[in-house]
Amino acid sequence: MSDFEDNPFAEPIGDEDYEEEEQVEHGYKTQSERIPPPAQDFPNVCCQIGALIRCGEEENILITNAQKTNEGSGSSYITYTIRYMDQEVKRRYSEFESLRKSLTRLYPTVIIPPIPEKHSITDYATMQSKAKEDVVIIEKRKRMLLTFLVRISKHPQLSSSHVFHRFLESGVSWNEVLNSPPLSTLPKNILQVSPTNLPSSNPSSPVSTTNPLLPTPNPSQLLRNPDQRFIDSELYTNKFANHMSQNLEKTNRRILKRLSDLSNDYAELGAVYNGFSLIEFGGLAHSIEKVGQAVDSSFMTTRNLITALESEFSEPLQEYSQFAQMIKQVLRYRHMKHLQLELTEETLEKQKTAHETLTKSEEEARRLEVALNRATLEENHSRTSFDSEDGNLHEVGENGREDDGHHHQNGELSNSATLNHTKKRSGSKLFSVLSHTIHGIMDVDPEATRRSSIGKTADSIIQLEEALETSRKDLKNISGSIQEDLDRFQRQKVRDIRDMLLAYAKIQIKWCQKNLTSWEEAKAEIGKMQT
Repeated sequence: MSDFEDNPFAEPIGDEDYEEEEQVEHGYKTQSERIPPPAQDFPNVCCQIGALIRCGEEENILITNAQKTNEGSGSSYITYTIRYMDQEVKRRYSEFESLRKSLTRLYPTVIIPPIPEKHSITDYATMQSKAKEDVVIIEKRKRMLLTFLVRISKHPQLSSSHVFHRFLESGVSWNEVLNSPPLSTLPKNILQVSPTNLPSSNPSSPVSTTNPLLPTPNPSQLLRNPDQRFIDSELYTNKFANHMSQNLEKTNRRILKRLSDLSNDYAELGAVYNGFSLIEFGGLAHSIEKVGQAVDSSFMTTRNLITALESEFSEPLQEYSQFAQMIKQVLRYRHMKHLQLELTEETLEKQKTAHETLTKSEEEARRLEVALNRATLEENHSRTSFDSEDGNLHEVGENGREDDGHHHQNGELSNSATLNHTKKRSGSKLFSVLSHTIHGIMDVDPEATRRSSIGKTADSIIQLEEALETSRKDLKNISGSIQEDLDRFQRQKVRDIRDMLLAYAKIQIKWCQKNLTSWEEAKAEIGKMQT
């Protein structure tokens, strides 16, 4: 089973779908016969261009011209004239590129069509300043930029973007669009905002708010609980990208180069035969001349073959190689949002653990406080008893009513009690000093700090739980939206590759038929020659 048949994205399109498409009859009217519908006839349409696209007029987008200009700039550049119905506007390549980047940020779950790549370093090295003015490159860009616009106009979501409509509108500066809603209200980091809260295509959309509690993960980090559907999609996309860029594109470029070399050889060989016919006479000269004409015809048909293959096969092939990179970008966005969910879960668990630890510390501190209060009360009670006993002994000594032996005994008792009292006072003083020192090291008011930390942690847990719930909903919506666009892309891909292969076969047949005709004529002329 081929890569295009074994696809984890979506269900393949059936042959009956092609038959339906081929049976559709298009009754086009001239531009003057079309009456644009008023925008108010469509309640969800933002402008006149949006209404026209909704009516199915996307096929009328044209790039009619490409010309060199230096308006508003010191250096010259190429502008492409876009015509849509009665609208005509000139845009440069950098503005097409800016439009694509803007749509990527506005619709992170949508596969945005690619635009032709910039000039390579090789182009600039070989052609230097003339690279931008190369006719072949400009014509190729015209075709591929037109394909880009038509694909957007046919997309169910992108076609409703007011940013796209303003790109087609006459007299609208692109810088003005970039500095107006919804683009001016886009957050710098779209990972910290829910995709449902991104500014919609409507310019009256409110400014999106970011959630600073949502972390920005490292893209190289692995998921703990990945979704198998999207693992399969990533594997298939990588396989598709490698097959397109490393196999098909490289082989096709090599074939086109050989065909180009062959056409050059035909041109040289045709000149040789034509020169040879001039030095011969009679039927031989006519035969050689006819062969030379057949070779010249082969040169022309081969050049036409190369041109047709470039526009009908090579450019779509290059486009789909870029499409694979666009799919990777969309899947990477989902991967980051999934990582964000897991990191939020991890942070929430850490906060809950910290809250539990702080709560236990608070309970332990209260138990210690109760124990200290009890010890202080016992110490005060003991000190009161000793003071009472010491007073009685002092009274007996003053009256002198006891004999010397008894007085000596009481003296020893007094000394012992005084020593014990001194030890207790010293221990209590030492404990107070240590307690004061420890409290000073830890905090001025550790109890208040601890309770404040418990309150802040509890608030953080509430916020993280809300962020986690939002993140779960976001991931569900993102996964559904991406899967829907992957399914749409798969149906589009099957149709396009079918058309590419049919075009390839028809071009080859036409090339062979023209060559056959010219060589049959040469054969007939040679058959007339008498030996």
